[in-house]
Amino acid sequence: MTGRHRVALTGLLVGLAAVMAVWLGIDRRPPEWDHANHLERAIACHRSLAAPGGARLREIIAQSSFYPPIVTCAAGLLYFALPIVPLTAQAVIWAFLVMGTLAVFGLGRRLLDPDAGLLAAFLFATAPFVVFMLLNFQLDLPLAAMVALALYTLVRTEELSVRRWVLGLGLVLGLGMLTKPPFAAYLSGPLLWVAWRGLRAAERRARLMHLLAALGVAAAIALPWYGPRLVGLPAQIINRSFKQAAESGHAPALSGSSLLFYPQWIIPQWGLLATALLLWGIVALARRPRARGLLWAALAPWLIFVLIQNKNLRYTVPLLPAAALAAAAGVSALPPRARRGLGCACALVGVAQVGSAAFALPPPTLLAPIVSSVAFSLPPDGRDWHHREILDAILRAAGPGGARVAVVPNDNFFSISNFRYEVTRDRLPLRLSRAWERAPLGVDFAIVKTGDQGPDAASAKPDRIMAALAGGDPWLAAAYPVIARVPLPDGSEGMVRMRRLEPVRGVAPVELAERLRRGVAGLLADVVRDAQGLRVTVDYRDDALAAGSVDTMTVEAESALVGEFIRRKPPLRIGPVRLRVRDMLVNPGRLAATGAVELLDVGSLHVERLGIAERDLGEYIAQQRGLAGLRATMVEGWIQARWTLPGPGLSARLALGAGAPPAPFTLHAADVRYGGVRLPGFLVDWIVRNFDPTPRLRRLPMPVSMAPIRIQRERLEVGEDGPPAAATKTRESR
Repeated sequence: MTGRHRVALTGLLVGLAAVMAVWLGIDRRPPEWDHANHLERAIACHRSLAAPGGARLREIIAQSSFYPPIVTCAAGLLYFALPIVPLTAQAVIWAFLVMGTLAVFGLGRRLLDPDAGLLAAFLFATAPFVVFMLLNFQLDLPLAAMVALALYTLVRTEELSVRRWVLGLGLVLGLGMLTKPPFAAYLSGPLLWVAWRGLRAAERRARLMHLLAALGVAAAIALPWYGPRLVGLPAQIINRSFKQAAESGHAPALSGSSLLFYPQWIIPQWGLLATALLLWGIVALARRPRARGLLWAALAPWLIFVLIQNKNLRYTVPLLPAAALAAAAGVSALPPRARRGLGCACALVGVAQVGSAAFALPPPTLLAPIVSSVAFSLPPDGRDWHHREILDAILRAAGPGGARVAVVPNDNFFSISNFRYEVTRDRLPLRLSRAWERAPLGVDFAIVKTGDQGPDAASAKPDRIMAALAGGDPWLAAAYPVIARVPLPDGSEGMVRMRRLEPVRGVAPVELAERLRRGVAGLLADVVRDAQGLRVTVDYRDDALAAGSVDTMTVEAESALVGEFIRRKPPLRIGPVRLRVRDMLVNPGRLAATGAVELLDVGSLHVERLGIAERDLGEYIAQQRGLAGLRATMVEGWIQARWTLPGPGLSARLALGAGAPPAPFTLHAADVRYGGVRLPGFLVDWIVRNFDPTPRLRRLPMPVSMAPIRIQRERLEVGEDGPPAAATKTRESR
């Protein structure tokens, strides 16, 4: 690297750091959705690292089921030296940009020439969407940097012949996989290309051993995080690519609008001049035998992202290093005078792109209507979204014990993601949840807003709740009066609603209790069918019941089908069953006026009695998607599971034990075999983790406990037969 190149790169990267600092100093918007989620994980990693004890690594690995911890924990480490503010987190993103830009320069210098490397680095760092990503704490710009570094390391291996660089490649591959799972898709083409070239050489055996060593190093680094997710992660990736994309309103995968998404957005993402140079450069690479195979292979994953249904410009950011090198190759193929002229033009356009992307100066619509937008732009906004005032209002009303809060909207600046990040950052005693499905169970406060509730695909519940609170449901509105209002920058109004139940008058407690008993039977109809011997018992105090409070409710049945019938999920036959609910709270106004039970809170749920026959469990499993071939046999103390799979089968013995709150039971697996070969304990733990239902039970809005569990021949039993626990000295309705 010459002094001229060093000065140019330093000026470029320092200038981008200054742009980032100025932008963050002006902008007051809360972090959006994934941006806020990653910032929250960065704080969690920081606190895990700061906590004493030996469980730090386990906590960090368990933070997210899909996102690895390298980037968030890099910010978490920086929080030890600098305050937890946006500039600290974005400094990590800038550091990755520095690494990626230098890697692009190094690649260009080796594959093309030093001046082409400088141009490629400039094209990459000043791309409008790269500038936009510099201002958001997302994983995609670090992923692009890791892709660039991996490509550079791959080139330095000299087709897998230089051992130290091959081992360095393994290190980079492992760290890249810990940046984001799609890293494998971006590197698969270049890695296969280099492997093919290396294995054609005379010393192919040595190069094969080098390749295996690199993959071994990468696996050793990445496996601690990916191991517990080997079963569930592939399904997550497929669901995100297609099913969740369809639910979010994305166009069908092979429709015209879907296939043209990235071509239509390439200019705002990459820049007008850079796009023209890229198209020429892809052709010009044919004259660069050292560079063409690698860069064509690095650009090939673009087809994958064109064909999947889930579309987002973030997903193609890791292709921009290769795109920058291809564009630079096109320029380097021109005569010297044309190269100099285009180099100056790229510098001027790059500066304009940075200003347009970060501050809308010049406006991105400068060339409209010829080009609708020349840069993806998000200028800073200094207006306040009043999150602090909203949280302070809740804390004042809740008192020292904290509260449970539902964040109803899913607006990008007014959603559970950014409120939860702020609650985590400030260590507030609040437990947040999303908009409720049917009733605000376990909701002490609700944060709501008028106007737009967020993307159409995710606004059905918020819209329904706001319509109810606006007058469509007077009993819900009366139960949650407004205690605070704030104006929001989008012209809407943010509000805090607090649960305050006024006692009903004019209805005798006995009549109210009878309505409650009948209403509970109706409430159970959504999840219980064909109940034999159903009985609902209510223990209450007259004055408390008028305010919606019930001391104890017991639900018993000899036999019943239970399941999510609204969602048409397969049901399970259970029985006998006895459930005891304590400290239940219902909406007294709705109960008195309509007889309907709106469940607002539950102190605890205890399963006193529950029976499941082996035959009924087998019928339930047979109806589950994806579990064909699974058979369960109950023997003394164990459930023997055998799963017939394509190829070798899987078998295990499962036991259910007493759980510690908030988990009502624990799941144990023993003698797990695949094709007759016993699996080691650490692998068994990974498999059990993907099928264990207790994490979902821990997230319920009430503690759930169970009587002792016994597995007998052909039957699972919870609790013992016998009379129910004695009622308290309250009135009882049967």
